[in-house]
Amino acid sequence: MAQRTIHYLFGEIIARQMEIEDKARFLLGSIMPDAIEAGDRDASHFKTKTDTLVYFDFEAYRNLYFDRMLQDDLYLGYYMHLVEDAFYRAFIYRDCYTMPRTPEEVKLLHHDYHILNAYIVRKYQLHNILKRDIPLEQEPLFGIAHFRIPEFLEEMSGDFTEQTEGATVFLTESMLDEFMGTYIPLAIEEVECLKKGTSILKAMDYAWPRKR
Repeated sequence: MAQRTIHYLFGEIIARQMEIEDKARFLLGSIMPDAIEAGDRDASHFKTKTDTLVYFDFEAYRNLYFDRMLQDDLYLGYYMHLVEDAFYRAFIYRDCYTMPRTPEEVKLLHHDYHILNAYIVRKYQLHNILKRDIPLEQEPLFGIAHFRIPEFLEEMSGDFTEQTEGATVFLTESMLDEFMGTYIPLAIEEVECLKKGTSILKAMDYAWPRKR
């Protein structure tokens, strides 16, 4: 799955190009599925498994919260996070990019994310508008997983000033730019369709093989 700064960037670009009424709530929704307690990641991402496939069931989320997505940008942002993760997996498998397979390689990928933070902030002129004290009522979303939003936002704030040096191993700057260029137009089209009461995306189209 994509890391939080990439999700924030994805949400930011959508907000720049679309009429998003409450940008802060939309961006919060865009990173919210990752702001969870350990062990709740599958639940917060609506991750579903068949005998042969795994996918993020953003259609199940859409069916649950479609009306709220049209009324509250928090719910729309959350949906786009799930869609982006589906895009990200499809992007990796489509072009057969090498991805980590061992715990040691996963650490290298996470280090790639730290290195890329400065590039993302600089190239896309990204600014953090999310603060720890964002007021949230008791949302129905809170029944999905155990969220730790204030702590997560505090951790994420450091991403915007990070200057980790070195060369990435798994995820390069060019791959990130290709991902954004490929899937942002599709995301924009989906948001436009949602606002008209329809959708162009099916979750199973973005499934990936289940490991045995």
